[in-house]
Amino acid sequence: MDRRFLNAYVDPAPFKLLGRVLYPWCLKYRVRLMAFDSPLVTGSRGITPADLIFACQVCAEEPLGGISWRDRLRILVLNRNSLKFERLLEAFAGYILVADWPKFWEKTKTKSGGGDKGVPWPLSIVANLIASGIPEQRAWEMPECQAIWLNSALAIRKGADVAIMSPEEEAFMAEELAREAAASASNPAKESTP
Repeated sequence: MDRRFLNAYVDPAPFKLLGRVLYPWCLKYRVRLMAFDSPLVTGSRGITPADLIFACQVCAEEPLGGISWRDRLRILVLNRNSLKFERLLEAFAGYILVADWPKFWEKTKTKSGGGDKGVPWPLSIVANLIASGIPEQRAWEMPECQAIWLNSALAIRKGADVAIMSPEEEAFMAEELAREAAASASNPAKESTP
């Protein structure tokens, strides 16, 4: 059984960061942060301590707009202590649980109809979950990794050309890439070898 799947369905424990208890990461929070062009989800620019605090406010469902004196102090401390800031960024990245998403086989670039039709991927997932009978609030608020797995299973059930890579297949691919890199490094002139 794929450990990523099992981990995705272990309900996350309460997560505390920067003095806040964050609700499980879900598509609702991803879309809210996308709407505010947060670099934590868009990668549009460098991340600042204020960006991290804002993301924590969103995920704790606090009213947005104000920065308390505690948060101002946190910003000052994190601006001066880059190691602590990096640790907090790593903690936030772990909270998102992207490592528990399924890994998909890449398809060749030949396109046969359909496409994404311009629908943002989070909305596409939520719409598919709702169309499959999941209540709207649950579709938006279930942990994101669960939504991705469930959406994938529903798409496969409906006949979509989606293939999830097993951990064994992923390990084999990593070994092959490492082998190719080692072979390339040992033959810098790129001479053909028998």
